[in-house]
Amino acid sequence: MTASVAPMWRLVMRNLSLLACVMLAAPALAQSSKPVRDFPVVDVGGTAVETVVPDRADITLGVFAEKPTAAEATAALARQSTGLAQEIEAAGIARKDVKTASVDLSPVYSEAREPKTQIVRQALTGFRASTQLVVTTANVEQVGDLLAKLLSTHANQLEGVAFRVSDRAEREDALLGRAVANAQKRARLLAEGAAMKLGDLVEIDAGQSAPMAYASPKAARGMATEAAASVAVRPGEERLEAHVRTLWRLLPK
Repeated sequence: MTASVAPMWRLVMRNLSLLACVMLAAPALAQSSKPVRDFPVVDVGGTAVETVVPDRADITLGVFAEKPTAAEATAALARQSTGLAQEIEAAGIARKDVKTASVDLSPVYSEAREPKTQIVRQALTGFRASTQLVVTTANVEQVGDLLAKLLSTHANQLEGVAFRVSDRAEREDALLGRAVANAQKRARLLAEGAAMKLGDLVEIDAGQSAPMAYASPKAARGMATEAAASVAVRPGEERLEAHVRTLWRLLPK
């Protein structure tokens, strides 16, 4: 038995030795994965900011009708939504700027509790047909007037108003370029302060470590139809920001 156990122990000890070697080598391998540079560098962040007035407003509003039958509710909705579409077109908004967000038909129930059993029973009382539209306008300063007009005629639902910048992507690209220029300027100042001169760009990162940050669009939600004419709706401003991280080579003067 002793002879058979000895080889097994030697095998276990050899495996433990191999595991220890691997564990000791892991930190060295992790360090070797980092780039090795034989020249000094400076790590600098860059930022660019722009304040923009939104030039588009997305208005979500709708029409609903409740009638005893589904056919009556649908017919009433068709009349009201047609009138709303005509009113929107009369306001100077093109058809391409009007999108149907939803159309719905659902039953309407009433509830009554029986005095003796306390059981709540439902009874079908009619049907509710509704539709929602998203209307886009470039006349952001007159959104309040447009809402007052539409809600006083055919629309009887207002979901909200969201303002946005239509050329956001182009502005984002321009801000990235300005952020890199800002980083280069700061890197040059640091190099001069260290009695060196700025060399080539070694690395640049505008990913997760330096994300874009934007202000959320302002929205008017939960606005009552009756109060729409008296509510001032303003686009306000949005702050756009770009951030980058750069690594520059430093050279002797």
